[in-house]
Amino acid sequence: MIALTDLNAMSAADFIAALAGIFEHSPWVAERVAAQRPFASRLDLHAAMCEAVTQASEAAQLALIRAHPELAGRAAVRKELTAESTREQAGAGLDACSPEEFAQLQELNKLYNDKFGFPFILAVRGNGRASIIKAFAQRVHNDADHERRVALEQIGRIAFFRLNELVEAPLGAEIIAMHERLAAFSDEVDALTCTYLRPAHIATAQTIRDYMLAAGLEANIDAVGNVVGRWRCAAKGAKTLITGSHYDTVVNGGKYDGRLGILLPIAIAQHLKQRDARLPFDLEIVAFCEEEGVRFKSTFLGSSAIAGSFDVAVLDNLDADGISMRHAMHDVGLDPAEIPAIARDAKQLAAYVEVHIEQGPVLLDEGRALGVVTAIAGSVRSVVTITGLAGHAGTVPMGLRRDAAAAAAEIVLAVERHCSTAPGLVGTVGKLDVPHGAINVIPGRCELSIDIRAGDDRTRDAAVAAVQADIDAIAARRKVQIDVQRVLTATGAPCDPNLQQQFSDAISRVTGEAVPRHLPSGAGHDAMKMATIAPIAMLFVRCGNGGVSHNPAETMSADDADVAARVFADFLLHFQPGNT
Repeated sequence: MIALTDLNAMSAADFIAALAGIFEHSPWVAERVAAQRPFASRLDLHAAMCEAVTQASEAAQLALIRAHPELAGRAAVRKELTAESTREQAGAGLDACSPEEFAQLQELNKLYNDKFGFPFILAVRGNGRASIIKAFAQRVHNDADHERRVALEQIGRIAFFRLNELVEAPLGAEIIAMHERLAAFSDEVDALTCTYLRPAHIATAQTIRDYMLAAGLEANIDAVGNVVGRWRCAAKGAKTLITGSHYDTVVNGGKYDGRLGILLPIAIAQHLKQRDARLPFDLEIVAFCEEEGVRFKSTFLGSSAIAGSFDVAVLDNLDADGISMRHAMHDVGLDPAEIPAIARDAKQLAAYVEVHIEQGPVLLDEGRALGVVTAIAGSVRSVVTITGLAGHAGTVPMGLRRDAAAAAAEIVLAVERHCSTAPGLVGTVGKLDVPHGAINVIPGRCELSIDIRAGDDRTRDAAVAAVQADIDAIAARRKVQIDVQRVLTATGAPCDPNLQQQFSDAISRVTGEAVPRHLPSGAGHDAMKMATIAPIAMLFVRCGNGGVSHNPAETMSADDADVAARVFADFLLHFQPGNT
């Protein structure tokens, strides 16, 4: 391995020589980016090299494509492949073809070369002989321009995998760069919106899978769209530690919500594997396909499938275009009938742990990079409709009014008052509306929402009861009708005390912080679903910009990503499954 800092400091000649094998027999690619140093991350270096290829002449691009060997072709038989190509083809099992497979590949190689004038290019990592032959048979029917573009894309993927094997980058900068690359995939041009099974979502999943493959993990996309990476570390029968989070976003969301809990563990898995670390358990990293519920109004699709609690009724939910979830899944090759097989056996799980940005200002205000989550707040959400009596603003005396908006104002203050009585208890009126309101009309109807959360269900339920008592009193005193419809009750999820302690100990070992911060999570997370099948824990990482989240201003620093990564690595290396 070559450290990126060393690569940045090399002479141009040494830099080019070090990267000569990244693009097959084409050192000119490295030569064209040498002057752009220093590179902050491996991904920045890769992007620069791919851009050099994009800006090259068509003749140079064709020469690069033709520099690649056929898959299981004549050069492989004569053992004339580069060391990189030899490893890649052997990794896909192409050195162990049956006579029938070999003959089929030879025929496809000839058909493809005769049609296009260059060899079939496929980044074979993550593929086997059957999937390679299938892709080969499909692509041979494309036109030349399409195949030239695809070949260059695949060459870029090959270069990405090779760079990951050769170059080691600073953890924090690499994690931030991974987020930046994913943020390029969006349903909208000027905002980050990544919703379930739309093109940006599919591209994000494929890129996460490439990250996992580059880290040396087994990787696949399951029947609901989760991207699952597995590091088989221990003997057969060992338990599995699952970590992960979601990769979808809210509309016009931020880069780090959810995705940090995917990308940071991938970076650490690669970091540990490159150091021949051994863990006494298998590690599984799950990029949950959907948590926010934006497209089909159903949250936690990915984690509920893993937890065995997927509600098949949501398959008939429709999006804004009238497309059902079932139809959308079939369109991208997912089979809803296979979802039940995703569920994990609780007996085989050691724990579920999740790294997540705090989505709040507590750590930032206290000057702390990290915190240990004590519990994920359960919530009670209600929709309130107040019916009074509309009237002329100038003719109805104040004492005779049945003003729905005035009653709503009292309810807002009641929520604020009752939810300010205990640590971790919060209440929010997020929607407040006077339908058909006018400046000169006493409101006869008002609608509002109430969301009350706490890490402890008893505390939350006591606040809900207190607010309801005030609502009843307001209705009687103001002579209005108030209808409260509960739309959601989510049970709180306490974090396992032993796992909390293990995260706390890891923070102390890495940072020297004697008493790490413990705090509840007011936001919901996939860990809530996973708590039904395994002990859970969460590590919070500080947000910048006042702790704002679900917003383009959401941010975190490379330094915080680095310390969080080192703490997570320490946690894994010291993890004791028996303590949970």
